[in-house]
Amino acid sequence: MILRAQAIGRVAYDYLVQRNTWTVHSIFNKGFNIITKNNQLIFIGTTENGTFPFGIVVDSQTRNELLAQIVVGQEIKVGYSTLEFNSAYQLFWRLETILSEHPPHNQYLEDLTENITTFDFSEYEDSDFDFATMRRFINALTTTDKMTVEQMLRYVIGRGQGLTPTGDDILTGILFIHSIQPYIETLHLETLRQLLDETLTTRVSETFLHCALNGLFSSKVKILQDEPFIVRLNQLLEVGSSSGKDTLYGIYISLTLRSETYG
Repeated sequence: MILRAQAIGRVAYDYLVQRNTWTVHSIFNKGFNIITKNNQLIFIGTTENGTFPFGIVVDSQTRNELLAQIVVGQEIKVGYSTLEFNSAYQLFWRLETILSEHPPHNQYLEDLTENITTFDFSEYEDSDFDFATMRRFINALTTTDKMTVEQMLRYVIGRGQGLTPTGDDILTGILFIHSIQPYIETLHLETLRQLLDETLTTRVSETFLHCALNGLFSSKVKILQDEPFIVRLNQLLEVGSSSGKDTLYGIYISLTLRSETYG
């Protein structure tokens, strides 16, 4: 049976044309991750948590059929246009519908700042990511102090629980604001790239952060540059058990705790 995907992200497409062998990395209710020996990672699933540059979108029926065919560690072969799960099931991936990436802009940044400040982030005061710590981090990113920033990046990366630890989700939010209003010194972005080669966090987080360094984000994050509405912020808030809130916190501190924006 040949099933058909609905859309594919640019990163996922570029991975698959390399025709590497993949294995099932992790399985969830909404979909599953596959990975190569070089740690390239693709999510295959539905869109409840948005779409991803490294994702393949399928409908719920296709997702359920594929979930019934896989186990963690299972090998998946890549054909010219299909992923081969077994002799009976294939997924057609070579689509014309490649998920679009809108050019970054900061036209509505004031609206985003105004709306995100209506959210309560006081819970982070009793965590490893309190306001004072994150203010030092955010402002260090604007300097050329490589040693301090590397120490702080090592503190943030991988800190927390889950497939995308809290620190990584916060960092994704920080990088999102940088993508639309650059403020991080280039040498710190290069340091982050290097640190992601040290296995300081999960493979899933590494994938999100590599994408973020290239200005690529999930649809529920990216839409905030065009539609910075409360309803959109709430939709991001609902992602995962805490990932959405952590990403929002990263956006919040980038917009409010930098020295030139903090009153």
